[in-house]
Amino acid sequence: IMKSKFFLLAIVIALVGVCAVSYAHDNDYQYVIQEAARRNIKLITEQQAMDIAIKRFAPDTAHIKEIDLDNEIDDYPTPHSENFRPVYSLECIANGQEYDLDIDAVTGEILKFKLDH
Repeated sequence: IMKSKFFLLAIVIALVGVCAVSYAHDNDYQYVIQEAARRNIKLITEQQAMDIAIKRFAPDTAHIKEIDLDNEIDDYPTPHSENFRPVYSLECIANGQEYDLDIDAVTGEILKFKLDH
């Protein structure tokens, strides 16, 4: 019985952690959307970012595994606005390989293209 209580506690802690990560992502996404609107900066859509990523490969061999929108001021100097660099981060599967891409959410420029090992 004691083992099952610890197991149940471990599951609850894991679920809380997953919810916290999802909530943080939603907050980051909402922050970027709201901050772009406040600064009157037009962002490309998620679909446009995915299309840019897929066009980097043969379109029939690639698909998007994950996409996030964050303020990446620490990773990229900002040409758009002080302390604000909206970037779509994507994980893409193409030709049996996984790639990480960062796409500027204002210009659509690919900032990072890296094979994920």
